[in-house]
Amino acid sequence: MTVMQAARPLPAWADAELSSELLSLCAKGEGQAIEFKLEFPPQSHDIAKSIAAFASSNEGLLIYGVSDDGRIVGLPEAGDSKWRDRTQQRLLSAAREIKPPVHPIVRWACVDGRIACVVKVEKGLEPIYYSNQRPIVRRGPSSRPAEPGEVEQIFRERYAGNAKTASMPSTKLIGRRMKQVLGLMNADRHDQLTVVDLARAMGLSTPADLEAVVEGHASPTFAILDQFSARFAIDKVWLATGRGEPFRSPIEHQPLPESYLSSIDADSPTCVYVVRSNSDVGESFIVVQTDDVKAWRLPDVWHVSDHVGGGGSRDLLSLYDLFRHWCSGAKQYSVLGRLVDPRLAKSVYDGEAYPGVVACQPLSHWWDDLTDIEHKWTSRAGSKKAYGKSFVAAQDIIRAMLSKAPR
Repeated sequence: MTVMQAARPLPAWADAELSSELLSLCAKGEGQAIEFKLEFPPQSHDIAKSIAAFASSNEGLLIYGVSDDGRIVGLPEAGDSKWRDRTQQRLLSAAREIKPPVHPIVRWACVDGRIACVVKVEKGLEPIYYSNQRPIVRRGPSSRPAEPGEVEQIFRERYAGNAKTASMPSTKLIGRRMKQVLGLMNADRHDQLTVVDLARAMGLSTPADLEAVVEGHASPTFAILDQFSARFAIDKVWLATGRGEPFRSPIEHQPLPESYLSSIDADSPTCVYVVRSNSDVGESFIVVQTDDVKAWRLPDVWHVSDHVGGGGSRDLLSLYDLFRHWCSGAKQYSVLGRLVDPRLAKSVYDGEAYPGVVACQPLSHWWDDLTDIEHKWTSRAGSKKAYGKSFVAAQDIIRAMLSKAPR
């Protein structure tokens, strides 16, 4: 007599309805509305890419723990509640990085002890969604970047017949934005750049290819968009859609100012500008001049003043260490200070103005004077007159931090 084996009890955290449907869902195979993943990818932008594709194209399910042929393999660590919590937070965090952010539903299914994670993504309200600064679409069983022509078509289909729509994204607008970048780069510049100069800097063998895009006579390829954005530190989302601001830091946020030193050194810059606003708050940032056509800023702004909390005080101490490192001569590039108008400072750190514009501002020694916390070469009164009382207050904070933790 054959003894029927009892089905394994379903864990309380598993979705009963989804668990009962999982086999039939997997039997359908991958397609326009279903994507299988054997495991979670190491890079969060790969997660975001799949979610963005469904948000752009159609409602879909992203199922982790299933092989390409539809077999439920399971996620070995998913039985651990802490692992599930971390994974869910990772998924939601990746979805928030999408532009505009997406809000998927994460559920867990269990079939014969094999656990799968099912991410349901609704079709978004926006025409298209961007992951890692690229527009992503779902085409059959693939999630991939959309070509510029596809983006234009998506918008045209979305807004067709809408008389209230003033304009629709066009490859001509991308050319206008490239022309806008050139204009911003030429602000206060004596030797004016041309489109041919930009094309040569990008390594294009035929400068006319870029000229055709800038003038709106040709559609840009993603290779052109990628090269243009990377070579001149431009935000690709802005370039493609006009959302946001033109200039974007090419590196990720770091916890402390001195943590950026390796990224700066790796760029082999010609010059580094240490910029401070002459406001009471003393908003400060760093611009890296790679060469004649590329200048970019670090993604952080620090307050060199007494307008700081605990975290801001640690930033001041880290800036002090970074500046002392540069003062020691341990660098292969020039470091120059700039004290600028608050409006100019804001336009640069907001990404509206070309970061290289600070090169035309008057020289200031504020950054190396900041390291003179004992006022050995500049009196306290002299520093207050030159930079304001909030600057001297920042020096006092640094000195107090050093006294608490002598090194």
